[in-house]
Amino acid sequence: MHELIFVALAIPLITAVLSLLPLRLPLGALNISSGLAVAAVILRLIWQVATQGRIHTGLFLVDELSVVPLLVVALLTVSSTLFSLSYMRRELEDGHITEKALARYYALLQVFVFTMIGALVAENLGILWVMIEATTLASALLVASSFNRSSLEAAWKYVMVCTVGICMALLGTILLYYAQVSAGEGKEALSWLALTGAAARLDPDMTKLSFVFILIGYGTKAGLAPMHTWLPDAHSQAPSPVSGLLSGALLPCAFYAIMRNMAVVQHSLGPNFAETLLLTFGLLSIALSTPFILLQHDLKRLLAYSSVENMGLIAVGLGIGTPLATTGALLHILYHALTKSALFYLAGTITQEYRTKQLMRIRGLISSAPLLGGLFFVGLLAITGMPPFGIFTSKFLIIQAVVDDGRPLLAGLYLLLLGAVFAGMIYYAMGICFGAAPKKPINSPSASASLAIGLSICIVLAAGFYLPPWLGSVLTLAAALVTGG
Repeated sequence: MHELIFVALAIPLITAVLSLLPLRLPLGALNISSGLAVAAVILRLIWQVATQGRIHTGLFLVDELSVVPLLVVALLTVSSTLFSLSYMRRELEDGHITEKALARYYALLQVFVFTMIGALVAENLGILWVMIEATTLASALLVASSFNRSSLEAAWKYVMVCTVGICMALLGTILLYYAQVSAGEGKEALSWLALTGAAARLDPDMTKLSFVFILIGYGTKAGLAPMHTWLPDAHSQAPSPVSGLLSGALLPCAFYAIMRNMAVVQHSLGPNFAETLLLTFGLLSIALSTPFILLQHDLKRLLAYSSVENMGLIAVGLGIGTPLATTGALLHILYHALTKSALFYLAGTITQEYRTKQLMRIRGLISSAPLLGGLFFVGLLAITGMPPFGIFTSKFLIIQAVVDDGRPLLAGLYLLLLGAVFAGMIYYAMGICFGAAPKKPINSPSASASLAIGLSICIVLAAGFYLPPWLGSVLTLAAALVTGG
């Protein structure tokens, strides 16, 4: 079964090479086929883990903790390649890119997918760091793919800020290795299984110091405040399929790295140290993103700050640290990824039709293009946590865990901030979807784009009513891995 891991890694790399070769292949169809094949292989791996337990071979490990981010990458690889078909064709027709740039875009998209899968199947924390760094290199070129001043500035800021962050994560990883060697466990350097097995013998002070650097480093990549400054620029300037992948899949990969290291720290130091840090960064992220959501003028930046807020929610869930809160955080990773990627795809279609990202200049969407406007309105309702969408369930689980943990003041602050974000998002939704329609006709999304968006929203809607038993069992085991249970 472990051969499937190699297949999952090989497919995007082969597709990237084929995209660059002068073979006149239909690039859109090629990448959609690749996305479907990658998703099928990953889903087979997930099913193997759900029914027979973890897959471990050499440098690779796929266990219950890998399942949620792998599921996110599988689903978003399909939706992003489907949406890219019409979005990038329109960019080509409008003269924003060339045929050569289109081939480069598809190749980089596949390399980006490869790096994310590589990070999620790595058993070794050193290799995990290498693959997370590789995601920065691949995605930075995608952010800059328009090669205009704004996109180049955003890519430069993204590389600079994330490089500082990832260097701190490297320092933390080195310190963790030093603690492992000092404990007489240097044979399997940075092996996650070896580290968790020897966690009780790690030097507590060194382990604490290493986790501080690791959390700040990977937290920068995950968009946690105050290290989030790259995120609004990169997400707003990237092509919309890339924005969807950045927000939906890359941020969970960074959180996955935090959770892998957190599991070691929980075994070594107990729950309080890591959880207090995560709770602090989580609340700060929600609090800092709220005014930027309430006073926003750019559609894609609005969605980007919403991502900062949602990463804060996930950090709060992990920071509470109970099995219920951790399960809520893992579910929120999945539901946020599907909803936010769909919203970025919709924002891309809207900005192509209205030729602006200014919120005040986008009006009458539902009367001009009912399908486009309806999907956008539903997507915004979902991301705010309205029932019956799955995000309501994940947010409710986290707030219930906060109350159960005996923190009424924290619960009140949490609800107050979520209420403010809800009010702001609904205000913008009403303005965009209703009001005077533009004079020029607004086209509905293409069939492939509608399928990519509709599939994501339907899954999030269905998740509000039903959670497959196998996924519930996997989440319970994954939460136990994170909390050291």
